[in-house]
Amino acid sequence: MRTLALAVGLGVIVACSPAATTTTTTTAPAPDVSTTSPAPVATTSPAAMVTPIMLPPGVQWSPAPASLPTGARVAVIDGDPSKEGLFTMRLWMPNDYRIPPHTHPAYEHITIISGVLHLGMGNAFTMSGADELRQGAFKVVAPNMAHFVHAAGEVVLQLHGMGPWSLKYVNPADDPRTR
Repeated sequence: MRTLALAVGLGVIVACSPAATTTTTTTAPAPDVSTTSPAPVATTSPAAMVTPIMLPPGVQWSPAPASLPTGARVAVIDGDPSKEGLFTMRLWMPNDYRIPPHTHPAYEHITIISGVLHLGMGNAFTMSGADELRQGAFKVVAPNMAHFVHAAGEVVLQLHGMGPWSLKYVNPADDPRTR
């Protein structure tokens, strides 16, 4: 088995083999910087760009928005999901919690912090085609892609996306705001 380490910035490739005691060094061409874009320039002060580290005891949970079925709790980690711009929030769901088929107007990045979540795609809530996502799993749901979720036990997931965050139920009768 061969392990390859690449140092692009230095234009050097180093290949190491556990069975051999030699190291091969080959000079690789440097990247063509004339065709690459310049690095983005920060428009805010460094102090404004510092984001606090939030550990579990510091997470402030509150009832989920009315657009979600009752029983869930949310914690906004960064940004404001109700406004334009990036946001990160966590969603706690009790055992057997379900969110019927729905869509979002923007990409939704989902990371499972703890528990097991069933995530299915489509306009009907059918567990047969749902993916089982466990701690550490990551999934991106495209804008306007109908999907549904089921919590198999308590689940904490992290949502990241561009606000304003909203959801539209495939079947309007599933919307808890209309009950």
